[in-house]
Amino acid sequence: MIQRIQTIYLFLSSICLWLTFFFDFSIYKVGEQTVPFNLLGFENVQGAMSWFPYNIVIPVVASISLISIFQFKKRTNQLFIGKVMYLFLLLILGFVFYDTFNIFAVLTASGQSVTIGYGAGLFLTVASFPFVFLANRAIKKDEKLVRESDRLR
Repeated sequence: MIQRIQTIYLFLSSICLWLTFFFDFSIYKVGEQTVPFNLLGFENVQGAMSWFPYNIVIPVVASISLISIFQFKKRTNQLFIGKVMYLFLLLILGFVFYDTFNIFAVLTASGQSVTIGYGAGLFLTVASFPFVFLANRAIKKDEKLVRESDRLR
């Protein structure tokens, strides 16, 4: 039962990350021009740009999540992969927020009116983090259950 739960959580985390291909992190309206910031980066407008390779890192983390599902017989490997995913997700979230606000600051410094709208891609990236946490929690419960049953033999 617990194995199914952790598989579902890891799958949901992977789905959230794959969906960022279709949704923007944020959308900037500079005067009459609308410029999206998405997985492929940011269109260079007035010197504002994003250099972090989101289009490489996010699919790698989503793939690691799927690989972790098939490591169900090696729970210690699953826990290690989950911790690595925490690190990568924190790195991605940090750069997304940094780039979002840095681009906004550069665009507002140009003197034009700039409005920012946060897209679903930002929220999907944030939503994948709790799924990894819940999956690791279920893996730990499963490992504890197996150790307790081994002790009874």
